[in-house]
Amino acid sequence: MSFSFGFSGDDIEDDHDSPNDLATKLNDTKITPSHSTTLLQPKRHTLAELLQSLPSQISYNWLDVPLHTDHAQPSLTGEERDGRERTSVKVPRREVHDIRQQLMAEVDLDDSGTDATDSLLEGLATGDLSTGIYEGGFKTWECAVDLAGFVTGMNIDADGTGTGEQRIIELGAGSAIPSLVLLQKVLRERSGTGTGDKKDRGKGRVRFTLCDYNEDVLRLCTAVNVFLSIVPSGTDGTEESEGGEEGHMEVNETLTQKALQTLKDADIEIDFISGAWGDAFLQLLYSERQSAVDSSPSQSHTRVLASETIYSPDSLGPFSKLLVDILEEERRTANGRAEVFVAAKKVYFGVGGGVAEFEEEMRQLGGTTRTVLDVKGAGVGRVVLEVSIN
Repeated sequence: MSFSFGFSGDDIEDDHDSPNDLATKLNDTKITPSHSTTLLQPKRHTLAELLQSLPSQISYNWLDVPLHTDHAQPSLTGEERDGRERTSVKVPRREVHDIRQQLMAEVDLDDSGTDATDSLLEGLATGDLSTGIYEGGFKTWECAVDLAGFVTGMNIDADGTGTGEQRIIELGAGSAIPSLVLLQKVLRERSGTGTGDKKDRGKGRVRFTLCDYNEDVLRLCTAVNVFLSIVPSGTDGTEESEGGEEGHMEVNETLTQKALQTLKDADIEIDFISGAWGDAFLQLLYSERQSAVDSSPSQSHTRVLASETIYSPDSLGPFSKLLVDILEEERRTANGRAEVFVAAKKVYFGVGGGVAEFEEEMRQLGGTTRTVLDVKGAGVGRVVLEVSIN
């Protein structure tokens, strides 16, 4: 048995759609329930670990992220407001066919294909999602682009003191477009990418924690996109086609170590968590804070980002509870602040999830939501919600 979303524009493929084309793309994405599947246990990963499986060459393209200017951006500086005459920002992401090619090569190499691997390959080919096995992380979904356009106005260093920690947690990250927008912004401000200017260092640590159910999604997609965002295009082995829509990067150990050093120089940390949401996930998310109380930052500001995470009734409860648990954990932290933003379609036809169901779940858990961005004129309505607790 399978379900179909039954609406246009769910998935932004690698065929270089313009922003105006995104709302008209039709995909019959299907969700197959797997109630008997044992959910994957949460596991932490480092960027260095995930980059170990990088192939010798990566194919990538540039995704145009439209900027959303129809909502308040109180954290923008005057200079940033002046720069909002731009209509989009570009984010590099690995080509889906390149991911498929590596996954197939690895299966052929060890000759140990599993049902899970077959589901990943099938999901790449058809867009099908198998609950508890593959949750669509290889592809870029519309609401992720909405959220990325929304967060462009966030000034991550606005309240940095040099001793605090800014943390971005993306749940169900997949291609991680919202986090990549912020990563590029911080890198520009702190490392002066392309200019050699280091004047914006010393504003405190920025830590990205990117989470996806599938470890292979983190390894083959999320971490690679992070790598592409760190290494400047057109240098160190990158080659762009005319117009900058596509590119190929020659990868070696020197380039990988340079990327890791760039993050260290900018006081940026990136880690990853795979596995299912729940108490074990929450404990892993805050394990370092709990085991090193004395070294906790004097100030902390956590932003939680999530998109297309409320389509399934099976995961709606655990996801909503996780958000409340994170907000409560941050509230218990001295000098801590937290913001949670969830991007979603108002209705997921034939599946059972949607904004109304999510808002009701949050109410039952003592949480509230408010719409901070309403995307109109694009078929099924899409919103970005800010979540808080009473």
